[in-house]
Amino acid sequence: MCYCIAIIGAYYQAGFKYYVFFIGHRKNFDKLVEYMKILTNASNLEFVNVIRRRRLKRNIRLSLLATKILLILFNATGFFLTIYGYNLTKCCPIFYKIPSIIMADDNPYKKMVTIFHSITSYAMLLELIVVGDVFFLIIFAYFEGELGALAEVIEHLNNAKVAQNNTKEILLFVYKSHLNALVNMRIFQKIYWHLNLHFIGTNFIYVCLLIYMTRFYESPMVAYVATVLTIFQLFLLCFLGQILRNRTEAIGEALYHTQWYEMTQNEKLTLLIMMAVGQEAVGLEAGGIMNLSLNTFVSVMKAAVSYSAIMYTILE
Repeated sequence: MCYCIAIIGAYYQAGFKYYVFFIGHRKNFDKLVEYMKILTNASNLEFVNVIRRRRLKRNIRLSLLATKILLILFNATGFFLTIYGYNLTKCCPIFYKIPSIIMADDNPYKKMVTIFHSITSYAMLLELIVVGDVFFLIIFAYFEGELGALAEVIEHLNNAKVAQNNTKEILLFVYKSHLNALVNMRIFQKIYWHLNLHFIGTNFIYVCLLIYMTRFYESPMVAYVATVLTIFQLFLLCFLGQILRNRTEAIGEALYHTQWYEMTQNEKLTLLIMMAVGQEAVGLEAGGIMNLSLNTFVSVMKAAVSYSAIMYTILE
């Protein structure tokens, strides 16, 4: 029963991701794509182009590596889960049997059709989940690269010669780029506002059920692998959310460490306003209930372990 509930939750998560990406927020995704195209355009400051290009290349390379790792982990886990399900039931790799109203039990091809349907539908489920995570990784790579590049550009104001001659151009670029990044991060927040809540909720249920099975019953190794993979997926989302918040806070800190005393009075006033805005931590939220951070991950895991023990007490 626990496996069935977990699989139903996985189908729900995959279906909701598909709705958000391709139906509910299609226009918002188009806006983010346009923003990512803008980040690849050249600016008037040559050293800025070098910094942007270097950071974006590194982040995209890391996101592609993370994508490959997720694909391998999810597909390998799915393969072992279907093998386990088939060995246990001898007919239903994902513990689902085609109803008799669709295909009679005495049909000689029912077992073969059930196996084929189970494997293909489960593979499609895993790919939908991974594709949703890949979208998140790619968008995150662009935002993290841009915010990191802005902090590095601001560090050039620590050079006294640059602070005296190019402060106006650098501050204008940082202001426009930071404002554009914040506007598009709000769009990013809007897309994942509900999705993160559903994701954390379903992953919380997975972890509860899997910990319940592995802790209180003799479970196969595949159950432990599925538990670790689910926890890793939740940790990755919260960890990236924490990085995003840290990067937005770093803008204000970088402005604070500049040689502001080398600037003119108007430039100091501009710097002060930008510093006040740059100190705000902007990240992802889960339905307005919690921010995605490492504290969220720890809280969810502690709650999952506690509820698993409560489940065992009630059911046993």
